[in-house]
Amino acid sequence: MFVLFGKALYSFIWLFLLFNLIHPYPRPANIVANIGLIVFVIIHGLQACILHSTMTSQEKEQDKFKVLRLFLFGVFESLSWKNRK
Repeated sequence: MFVLFGKALYSFIWLFLLFNLIHPYPRPANIVANIGLIVFVIIHGLQACILHSTMTSQEKEQDKFKVLRLFLFGVFESLSWKNRK
């Protein structure tokens, strides 16, 4: 339940930050949203790169969207992997 709530929250945050690129918010909020988007992309990109570099070729073939899900949902995706095992 906690993981599902976290994924929904991350989806809302991504939509909020990406909406700023299409329709900019008023002056101080758009700067904060742009900084937040940059931080999100860097942190989640690093997590995705680390996961991609540790996966074997067989794991990459079995689950092609694992890295993308980690990029979008971050730590909540890794917590869902822990709950599945």
